[in-house]
Amino acid sequence: MKQWLKQIYQHLFALFFPDHCAVCRQRGTLLCGNCRATLQAYPTMAVPTDLVSIQVGWIYDEPARRAIHCLKYRGRRRMGGVLAEALATTLTPPAADALIPVPLHPDRLNERGFNQAEELANSLGLCWGIRVCNRGLERERDTGHQARLNREARQGNVAGAFFWHGPGRPPARVILIDDVVTTGATLSACAEALLAAGAKEVHAIALARSLVRGSSGSAVRRHFAQRRRRQA
Repeated sequence: MKQWLKQIYQHLFALFFPDHCAVCRQRGTLLCGNCRATLQAYPTMAVPTDLVSIQVGWIYDEPARRAIHCLKYRGRRRMGGVLAEALATTLTPPAADALIPVPLHPDRLNERGFNQAEELANSLGLCWGIRVCNRGLERERDTGHQARLNREARQGNVAGAFFWHGPGRPPARVILIDDVVTTGATLSACAEALLAAGAKEVHAIALARSLVRGSSGSAVRRHFAQRRRRQA
């Protein structure tokens, strides 16, 4: 009965408040096919301390930013499934026993109402057939917003902020899931807590990252120049 009522509610909500693409505002979808095609693949990034590997889906430019903000700040939780589905077709995950979303502090979780990394992990778990471990890793200290902090300040800000509280040990092979990565300090701090609790290897996957000037930018330009030549 509850599921039936939920379906009716979703149908009525979609009827009176139809979806619009977060990027171009086209009616009928949260992320249209044309805008999804403009998401630019992120080339590579240095692997943060304590991680075995890290994969980033897209460059955090205007299309990706608008889509992620739709999920993160406008409360459109279904965008998590849309972005996860797109990411699942873009990246191949390493062998793992579980996906673990980067946790929010309880105060931030109460403020936002949901954890965007958890929404992504739940959908990615279905796409990849990997179980999701939403309990155990906790953020015990509110680290606030890190956007204006440099690399060293970010590392110090998140040091010791995460702990594993079970039950039991964490899975042996873990993939951390997050929305946006900058320096990787948060992911590294999460990995440190998991390894200390008994995990054997920790990987990470994120939706997007701002393009760092330098060799990565050159790699991206070469990548899209080659793709344009193939299409021509």
